[in-house]
Amino acid sequence: MGARLVQRTPELRRVAALPRRDWTDAEAAALVEELTAILRTPDGRMSLRPVQAIALVELGCTGGLFATVRVGGGKTLLSMLAPCMVGAARPLLLIPAKLRDKTCRARDALRVHWQLPEFMRIETFELLGRPQAAQMLVDYNPDLILADEGHRLKNPRAAVTRRVMRHLGNVSGCKLGVMSGTITKRSLRDYAHLLVRALGAGAPLPRSWSELEAWADVIDERPNADERPAPGALLDFAQPEDGDDPWTAARRGYRRRLVQSPGVITSGESTIGCSLSITAVSPAAHAPTRAAFRQLRADWELPDGTQLADGLAIWRHARELALGFFYRWTPPGPREWVDARREWASACRDILTHNRRDLDSEFQVAQAVGRGLYPQASEALARWRAVKDSFTPNTVPVWLDDFVLDACASWARGGSGIIWCEHRAFAEELARRTGLPYYGAEGKDARGRPIPEQGMDGTGDGVVIASIASNRDGRNLQAWSRNLVVSPPANGEAWEQLLGRTHRDGTEADEVTADVLVTCAEHADGWRRAVGQATYTQDTLGQPQKILYADVDMPAGPEGLL
Repeated sequence: MGARLVQRTPELRRVAALPRRDWTDAEAAALVEELTAILRTPDGRMSLRPVQAIALVELGCTGGLFATVRVGGGKTLLSMLAPCMVGAARPLLLIPAKLRDKTCRARDALRVHWQLPEFMRIETFELLGRPQAAQMLVDYNPDLILADEGHRLKNPRAAVTRRVMRHLGNVSGCKLGVMSGTITKRSLRDYAHLLVRALGAGAPLPRSWSELEAWADVIDERPNADERPAPGALLDFAQPEDGDDPWTAARRGYRRRLVQSPGVITSGESTIGCSLSITAVSPAAHAPTRAAFRQLRADWELPDGTQLADGLAIWRHARELALGFFYRWTPPGPREWVDARREWASACRDILTHNRRDLDSEFQVAQAVGRGLYPQASEALARWRAVKDSFTPNTVPVWLDDFVLDACASWARGGSGIIWCEHRAFAEELARRTGLPYYGAEGKDARGRPIPEQGMDGTGDGVVIASIASNRDGRNLQAWSRNLVVSPPANGEAWEQLLGRTHRDGTEADEVTADVLVTCAEHADGWRRAVGQATYTQDTLGQPQKILYADVDMPAGPEGLL
C-alpha cells in the first residue's frame, strides 16, 4: 500500500456538499406520463422510457447532461428531444460516422411520434476532427452540443475533443450533453473533463488535475492492486454496506455520489427480458499451429523466422496464429534491413527478459538505451534506426491451419446468428469459403449494402459475418439472438457494446447466447482483463455490465490452451 492519502481538500468538500437526488419508481412513472403527453405528436404511439424522461428533465434543470445510459437504452430519441428542453436554437448532434445514415433514418421515423426540433445539425466526430473542419464550430456557433457515443471525446488531446472544449470555453451559455453506454474503460480520466464541462460547479469530480489524479489512483482499475494509495478522505463517501475493503468501499461510495448528482443519469439495473449466456469454445489446433506457437513462445519468432521485439508484438501475433494464420512480408525486406531489425529485436528480447526497471515494450527499451542504461544495445539500436525507414513491409495473410475456419463454418450450420471477427483477413477468408456476407467497413458488405437492422430491413434470418470494430457501436441487431465471437476482445467496453447489439430492448428471444472462441493463453488473459475493467465500470458508475451478470463458462486460466 502506498503512503499517499487522498486529502480532505476544499474540492472534496465541495463535491461532498453537492445536492443529492434519487428518483423513485412512482416519480419516474408520473414523469413519463406527463412528459410523453407534452412531447408526443397527436398521432404518436410511442412512450418515453423512465431514463429518457428523467434525463430530459435533468438537462432542463441543470443545463447540462452526463448520461451513462446502457447500450440499447434509448439515447437516439433522448438526443433528438434534448433541444426542446433547453430551448436550443442551434443544436449540434455529434455521432460516429458509421451511424450517420442510421441516425438520419431514425430521426425521420421518430418525427411521426414526437415533436422534434425543426432543425438539428448532425455531424460526425470524424469530420469534426479533420483539419478542414477547424472552423465548423465557429461558423455554426451551436448553443447545445450533444455527443451520442460520447466516449469518442475521451482523449483530451484529440483534435475533435479540443475543438469541442474550446468552443464550450469560448461561448458562454453553450450547453453540453454527453451520452454513452461505455463512457469509461478503466479510469476516471476517461470522462472527468466531459463531466466538468457538462455540469460545471455541479460536477462530482475535482476540477483540478492534481486532485483528479489522486482520486483516480485510488479508484481506477489497476493490474497491480498493491500500487494503489490508501483512499483517505474518499471514504467520506462510503457507507457500512460498501464492505470492509477500503478500495472497494471508496469505489462504491464514489459511485453513489456520482449517480445521485443532478445532471448525472445512469440507466441502472438491466430490464431486458431475456437471459444472456457466454460460453467458451476451444477447437483443437492442428500440428502446424501447435508448432507455430512453440516457436513463438521459445524464440519470439513467426513461422517465417521474423523476430518479434516485445510482449505487445507477441500478444498481437498470438491472436492471429490462434486463428490459423500469420502475416508475411511480400516482397521480403532487404537483407541489410532484415539483419538490422533482427539484431535489434534480439537485443530488445534480452533486455525485456532480464531487466529490473519494469520495461515491457520496445519503445521503452529504446528510450532506456538512448539514456545510456544499456550500452550493450546502443550499436544495434543505431543500426536499426539508420535503415528503419528505408523499407515499409507489405503484409499478406498466410494460412497454416483451417481448424478455426472449420469451427466457424460448423457453427454457422447450427442456425441463424452473427459471427463477430476482429481480423479482416480472417473474416474475408471465412466469407470466401462459406459464401456468407461479410459486413466490414461502415457496416457494409462487398456490394455496399448495410448490415440488416431490426426495425428497418432486418429479419435475423441466416448467418452473417460482422467486423467487431465497424458494427459493435449503435447497431440494432436484436433480430439475432445467437453470436459467435472470434478472438474475444480484451476490454470490457468492447464486450458491453458487442453484446448490446443483440442483448437489448426489443429482443424477442428468451435467451441471447455468445459462443467465444478461446484457443490461446492471450485469449484467456484478455477475458480476465475485460472482467477487471467491467468490474471497475460497474463499481464506479452503477451500470450493470453484461459480462458480469451473464451466465458465463470461460476458462479460469491458460491451462490447456496454446
